[in-house]
Amino acid sequence: MSSLNAKEIQASYKSGRFTKEVLKDLNLSLETGEFVCLCGPNGCGKSTLLSILAGLENPLLEVNGQVLLDHQLLKSFKASERAKNISYMQQTETSTWDFTVFDYVLQGRFSHSHGGHYSKADMELVSSVLEEMKLSDFAERTVHTLSGGEFQKVRIARCLAQEPKFMLLDEPAASLDYVFEPHLMSFLKNLAYEKNIGIMISVHDINLAKTYADKIVLLSKEKNILSGKSVDIMTLENLKNTFGVEFQCQKIDCFQSLQ
Repeated sequence: MSSLNAKEIQASYKSGRFTKEVLKDLNLSLETGEFVCLCGPNGCGKSTLLSILAGLENPLLEVNGQVLLDHQLLKSFKASERAKNISYMQQTETSTWDFTVFDYVLQGRFSHSHGGHYSKADMELVSSVLEEMKLSDFAERTVHTLSGGEFQKVRIARCLAQEPKFMLLDEPAASLDYVFEPHLMSFLKNLAYEKNIGIMISVHDINLAKTYADKIVLLSKEKNILSGKSVDIMTLENLKNTFGVEFQCQKIDCFQSLQ
């Protein structure tokens, strides 16, 4: 079993005289085979946390503490080695070049290639990922012709093509339609189990998070963090303390896709 651990993380954005603390004394662990949902209000530090766990550097962000990959400092790994272990999808992205979907997903194999020279095995793996994501019919389409939701699926496929131990996805359900959102959550949860990948995603829909996540991480703007099993963490009191508003739980008639 592999693990990705954050220990005593403190993070602040600094620019000139401006300083904003976003994370304080944060401790967190993600293990292979887990599906974890990261929830909290806008501005609480979800995206910052995911980028730190991925080992990304930001000249405006001052970070103290340690991130450990299998008990080794993440910053001691070369970028190519980090990419073989951790795939990261930022919240928004555009592509300057109008790649085909196949070539865009193939970029996920770069750290496994010889300087961008891809093998037959790389090509076959990408084809397999596209099939798994139900994107095979999109392979020859170009990314500039895709809708926002279609492009989101392609970006997730690129992360999967890395064959990582850990996937860190910042709002992967954004731009997806009502029908595909639960399908994506179910797909990611099954992916974590079947391929033994540790997956952490940020998500705004707390009902989706509660339904699918093995573990919930709640971040508040007051820098408080709660982490544990969904049934223990998703209480009305915890949600009120995290989001600063009252919640209620009720059963209502609702529409549900039969597919």
